[in-house]
Amino acid sequence: MKLSAREIVQATDGALVRGFPKAICDGVSIDSRTICPGQLFVPLQGAHCDGHDFIADALQNGAAGFLFRHGQALPTSSAGVAIRVCDTLRALHDLTRCALKKLSAPVIAIAGSNGKTTTKELIAYMLAQRFRICATKENNNTEIGLPLTVLNAPDDTELFVLEMGTTALGDLRTLCQIAPPRIGVLTSIAEEHLATLGSLERVMEAETELLETLPAHGLAIINGDNRELLAIARRKARCRIVTFGCAPHNDFVAEEIRISRTGTHFSLRSPLWQNEVQVSLLGRPAVLAALAATAVAQEFGLSFSEIRRGLLGARSAWGRLQLLSLPDTAITVLHDAYNANPASMREAIVCAAQIRQPDEELIFVLGDMLELGAMSARAHREIGRLLSQFRPDRLIVVGEWARLIGEEAARVGILTEHFATSDDAARALPLTYDGRCFILLKGSRGMRLEKILDALSQRPLVSA
Repeated sequence: MKLSAREIVQATDGALVRGFPKAICDGVSIDSRTICPGQLFVPLQGAHCDGHDFIADALQNGAAGFLFRHGQALPTSSAGVAIRVCDTLRALHDLTRCALKKLSAPVIAIAGSNGKTTTKELIAYMLAQRFRICATKENNNTEIGLPLTVLNAPDDTELFVLEMGTTALGDLRTLCQIAPPRIGVLTSIAEEHLATLGSLERVMEAETELLETLPAHGLAIINGDNRELLAIARRKARCRIVTFGCAPHNDFVAEEIRISRTGTHFSLRSPLWQNEVQVSLLGRPAVLAALAATAVAQEFGLSFSEIRRGLLGARSAWGRLQLLSLPDTAITVLHDAYNANPASMREAIVCAAQIRQPDEELIFVLGDMLELGAMSARAHREIGRLLSQFRPDRLIVVGEWARLIGEEAARVGILTEHFATSDDAARALPLTYDGRCFILLKGSRGMRLEKILDALSQRPLVSA
């Protein structure tokens, strides 16, 4: 997005100390190594380095200008627009609000414990049939990533679809102040980030901050299967509420769910119609994401045919119930190792058991679920006990917490192996599995379970 030096100064309450007011910056970067010519460089103070040390590098790599904080010496280079601000992170937030106001593009915010990225991708894909969309790339859902999404949007953007993450109370409130949403989607509430939030009740409190920020003319779209969430939404939200889920009391309901390797089929009942649909994604999480996306799409006037096309055309994001085939082998992998908490771990296990073929050896590779705080031991043991219902042929556990999954599974006779790290597992597993098998890969991002994929196949994986 293009902003003039004058607009940047006005938005940040800064001072233009070098350059011309009409000078244009096209987009924003915080990384001097990847900055594109013409962008504004915003140096941030990090835990280990200060972005101000790289202003000269940014200018050399084509930056049109830069911000710098009070008290910081102005670089000797004479190139580029220089704007002094009190705080560069706060200025980044101010610029985001300025950009949104300039574009007059509504914000659709997606929050929740599980399914944010899948829901965001489905909404964006569906709405792109009618509107020029800018959506969060990958999961840049923080107070830094979200502004960069907005500030690097095309100038003709009509709608923003923004994922918003939370690890502590106040996070969502802050993000909604940076990018005030008109529509808020709450996908689910589950045990996550308990190391910082402490309890499921506080997770609920943190995630429902989104509802407090929605305007009276806005819309809250929530998972109505969670009765407690529904009750809180009715207390917190000033706007209209629409619900989705598998229970019949919801506004958007999924019935007769059938999961196969080609996708998930179900009967979708909305306030306007009921029809059979297919989403080209796997499992119950895909169904909930499809319902939420349909609710958003209907709010913007999309027809059933457009909604059906959107559901069929969507593709799974990396590491989210992503079905892969290893070339020149009889191995299929369900890659769901982008992240993990107890709820998403259970969903992945159920999905794997449903789509595995009878003649395939079923192998679960499960890593630590991180950031669960005092609940870590109990949560991992519960997953281990759950496995007695699904009886994988082999269980591989990776990490110290995942060892507890293995201990519980071994009690009921499930063949179990433990590795301390993904590197250890990667070295051993390729030598072990060369028959027809189905492997579920599930664990927290910090476990880096994708290393096992790299080891299983030295060539690129393909969709199954």
